[in-house]
Amino acid sequence: MLIAQVANFFGQGVDRTNYEDGSWSRNVIPLKLGRYRVKITQNDLVMSNRAKAEGFVHTSEIKIERVRSFEEGKRVMEDLCRLLSLAAISQVRPFSYEYSNRQNSYSVSGQSMFWRPLLDIQNGEAVQSFVEQVWPRFRKLKRSRKLPEVIEMLTVAELPFQPLEVKLAQVFIILENLKGTFARSNNIPFAKGFFRGISFPPKANPAKEKPLGFEQLLKNMLGEVGMKPSLRRVVGLRNEIIHFGLSRKTYESLFKHYETCQDLIREYLLRLLGYHGRYWIYSKACREQGLL
Repeated sequence: MLIAQVANFFGQGVDRTNYEDGSWSRNVIPLKLGRYRVKITQNDLVMSNRAKAEGFVHTSEIKIERVRSFEEGKRVMEDLCRLLSLAAISQVRPFSYEYSNRQNSYSVSGQSMFWRPLLDIQNGEAVQSFVEQVWPRFRKLKRSRKLPEVIEMLTVAELPFQPLEVKLAQVFIILENLKGTFARSNNIPFAKGFFRGISFPPKANPAKEKPLGFEQLLKNMLGEVGMKPSLRRVVGLRNEIIHFGLSRKTYESLFKHYETCQDLIREYLLRLLGYHGRYWIYSKACREQGLL
């Protein structure tokens, strides 16, 4: 069994822990992840709402059974914490491990957040269902689609005290990364600085194929998972921010664009990972839920 101390996940549990004084706490989220059996136990300070999502906060202990080595257990723990980061939009970090009388602690940094989470993490069943559903596909796609990096960038974009243009640049980088890994995963040729279309019959020299721009690749990527949003304004602002660094639009207009990008990325990741269920809509200030 691998045991890790984990920071920055402010979720609630599914199962109860009963204490000797007769009190109890619904602080445990059990998970079945393939052959692994996992138990997330939330700290008392989190359950009593006395811990604030500020800085680096020790929130959880996670136990993983049926791991065969420390290295295997560490990989599983890191993958699980990435998915918890996505659910909570918080930088969930394991910082201390115990395995077979071996203890390892690491110097890590991360910001706890409880601002606009992707899921209702106060509902332990929602977290349990999400992680168990997407676990196989996340592990299959994490390298080819760079999912750990995408999730990390998504949390970085939500860190406080950043200029809005910086946050927009970060979500545009996420979209660039996603469309790039989409193209490579679909064997779209890259030549002379552009991904290229494939004519029929294909040209012997891919550089002679028609370039595929950002907007077209993004449409193809989103269409693959059944999304057909209007991208004209997003693409226009992306060009302005990436090329000039600043925008003449008002703060309110820029923030609406940022909300649109957050909605696009969040829904795309959920669809890509094969999730079915409810999730919070960022542009509705997480007061309304969508259903996949």
